[in-house]
Amino acid sequence: MKKIIAILVSFLFVASTLSFASATVDFDSSSIDCCDPANFHIDKTSVKVGETFTTYYYKSWMGGCTPTIISGADLVEKIRVNEYKNGQLYRSFDLTKGEVFHGVAGESYLEEVYRAVKPGKVVFSVPNTFNCNGKVEVTITSRALPMDKFFKLFGFGKKD
Repeated sequence: MKKIIAILVSFLFVASTLSFASATVDFDSSSIDCCDPANFHIDKTSVKVGETFTTYYYKSWMGGCTPTIISGADLVEKIRVNEYKNGQLYRSFDLTKGEVFHGVAGESYLEEVYRAVKPGKVVFSVPNTFNCNGKVEVTITSRALPMDKFFKLFGFGKKD
């Protein structure tokens, strides 16, 4: 009887050790596929000056699909950051009012809203993109007014 109890206690110890070890395995952020639209998405790749576009991406404290602007950062301004947890809006920050986004706690999906300020191309670089390009371009075109041709014809807007 003592042997059976000793074996059962030993088995219980081994099973609890293995279950604890499997529950605390480090999360490998490189396993996230940022090519998947569920983990990274830009809603528009062509906008006019004054319009907005949105980046939506997965973020955790270990990593994620956080895009970085590698060229054209002066062409846009970030105006809002929304954080979603479990499919619900968790926090929202209006950066135009001076609110500061301090970062994520745990796993979240972030939505960043940018306003196009100047014409040009903004290039976002995305990590963990093994199956795709890893760079997304947003083209910003100037907002042409119907009267621009007439202004140019009569010489309005020229500096003396």
